[in-house]
Amino acid sequence: MLKPEDILEGALSRWPAVLRAEAAGESLFPLQIPFGRPRTTADFAELKRDIEALAATHHEWQIEWQEIQTRKWGRQRWPMRITFGSADDMAAALGRSREFEAFHDAVRRARESCPALEPWVRARAHRIVDYLEEWPALVAVCAYFDANPTPRCFARQIPLPAGTKFVEEHAGILRELLDVVLGDRVNVEGATFAERFHLLADPAPVRFRFLDQRLRERVGWPVDDCSVPAPSFANISWVPERVLVVENRDVFLCLPEIPRTLAIFGSGKAASILPACRWMASTQIVYWGDCDEAGYGILSGLRSSFPQVRSLLMDHTAWCRWRHLALPGQRDASARHSHLTDVEREALNAVVAGPWMLEQERIPPAEAERAVLTAFN
Repeated sequence: MLKPEDILEGALSRWPAVLRAEAAGESLFPLQIPFGRPRTTADFAELKRDIEALAATHHEWQIEWQEIQTRKWGRQRWPMRITFGSADDMAAALGRSREFEAFHDAVRRARESCPALEPWVRARAHRIVDYLEEWPALVAVCAYFDANPTPRCFARQIPLPAGTKFVEEHAGILRELLDVVLGDRVNVEGATFAERFHLLADPAPVRFRFLDQRLRERVGWPVDDCSVPAPSFANISWVPERVLVVENRDVFLCLPEIPRTLAIFGSGKAASILPACRWMASTQIVYWGDCDEAGYGILSGLRSSFPQVRSLLMDHTAWCRWRHLALPGQRDASARHSHLTDVEREALNAVVAGPWMLEQERIPPAEAERAVLTAFN
């Protein structure tokens, strides 16, 4: 026996389909929710109370009753189905009349201001009610990009009836909308929102340290430790003989002096930026990262661009020696490990079996320094 709250729950589950039909100019009404027959094991007194409660409700629906003959309870008046006569009736029953009115206004706004949104509106109209407050600005962004498919400006410079951070704060839904609006004008190779939709973005920085003062003086660099935009780092006019890439800031700051060597802080996106530094193809490169699935993925990615990359404290011998310092880790389904050596892959298999994570800063500093110096002998 369906109670009023069960009927409303069933109606709510159908509401997204109702919204899509409304946007498409179609109708699902009259829409019926069937009851089914009562079970003979049901408690008759409880059934009777439920039927009386249903008959006393005053929602915007129609109840179709039928006289049925039961072997156990004799002839009874039983509700067969609930029928909603219109979308307005269902909206009223669900307490969504204002939302439904705002939904129609939002669909109308999209069609008037940005007709290119039509395929999304027809297929995903039910999503609009999640963004009613932001919808005018979302449509304005779509209309702007439709008229300016390659804006070459920063996201905060887009003229909008909203705050300057609106595009950044709503990048998820905007990507979904703009993919439809722009179609083949999207830069499908773009990894970021800005790249995908031809916006300007502040280049990611690369932080590096000179581990040899004579090297710094020879190239005329004014400071030991600095950050520069990735494109600038990719185009330096001088080339160090040796490069050490580490993932942890504290490790980066505590590295010993090493002749003819530049250290790079590879945390975050920095390591993924390094393949653009073609000058690294002619340098010795050592990578030292965490012994976890992500760390081995970074190592593999670097080696795919620079085959000469050697790892430090990431082989199976190092893992066995320091595994007692490892902590529970996490799997990284996005990591790829096509360019590992046999001893690195053996360590990776042990790490994934946990999964474990041996953070590089947990290795005793004296032992780590000894390994770093040995790596460049």
